[in-house]
Amino acid sequence: MQETEQPEFMETVKEIRSAEEEYDRIMNSAKEKADRILRKAKENLLEERTKKEEELVSLKNKKLQDGAKGIEDTVKGMLSKAKEETSKISGKKLDKASVTKIAKDFLGGL
Repeated sequence: MQETEQPEFMETVKEIRSAEEEYDRIMNSAKEKADRILRKAKENLLEERTKKEEELVSLKNKKLQDGAKGIEDTVKGMLSKAKEETSKISGKKLDKASVTKIAKDFLGGL
């Protein structure tokens, strides 16, 4: 009886080993697939983040340009006003106190 039981036992051991090897192959394959998916997701996230950061920088630059344009327009208006004031008072003699007042008013407007 022992002689017939031995080959059956060995066959069972081989089947168990084969099942364990198949399990290991399946697990390794699943881990590799999960790693690929995770890596791809990280790449996509990085690309999206980079894109959004570039959009944000572009928006900030536009806001700065708009702000600079507004400041430029304000300065042009002030210069125009100063030229008008200058043309009004050119030819008139002003005393020192009047010149000082006009300069203070102009500088105070900046």
